Amino acid sequence: MSPEMESIRQMLEKEIESFHYVRAQEIPAIDLYMDQVTTFMEDRLRQTARHPETDKILTKTMINNYAKSDLLIPPVKKKYNMDHMLLLLFIYYFKSFLSIGDIQQILRPIREKYAEDPRKNTRVPQREREDGESLETIYNAVLEQIEGQMERIAQETERQIQEADASFADAPEQDRAMLQRFDLICQMSAEVFVKKMLIERMIDQFDQTEPK
Repeated sequence: MSPEMESIRQMLEKEIESFHYVRAQEIPAIDLYMDQVTTFMEDRLRQTARHPETDKILTKTMINNYAKSDLLIPPVKKKYNMDHMLLLLFIYYFKSFLSIGDIQQILRPIREKYAEDPRKNTRVPQREREDGESLETIYNAVLEQIEGQMERIAQETERQIQEADASFADAPEQDRAMLQRFDLICQMSAEVFVKKMLIERMIDQFDQTEPK
């Protein structure tokens, strides 16, 4: 493997190994004020920022806007509980590749059925629900599925690196590293593009079939 591709391989391997989604059990069991919410998110999600030194993870303005746009249930006496935190995590992960409108479509049925909204008080407490489901159990179940895919992602990334390393073998030596890096980016981008398109198609389908 070329020095350029080996350097990329080591960098991506390190990123994959160090990455983890925030688990529900990491969230404090007590309700939090706004400053505590932003501090927690900054601490847990800082590694996902492209520019960790300067990028804002979650601000007060963002949280207020999410509540105004009905993405987030309103706080209870200026405090945020487990349901608030889980919704904010879903929003954070989704917003890197989906529009706010799409995120609303995805989260609305989950929020309305499983998150406690003080304006409506419609959620049946988990201990009284026949299925025992809550926003927390849903988050944990989804996270377990995702974390089970991390090894597959690592293997697929390794394969793409090897294919990129073998590409453009006849290119001028001074251009080869640049072309191979471009090839790797294109391979990884293709999967992101197609899956984003499929997600959008599913959202559009749900929008057409769900009652307003």
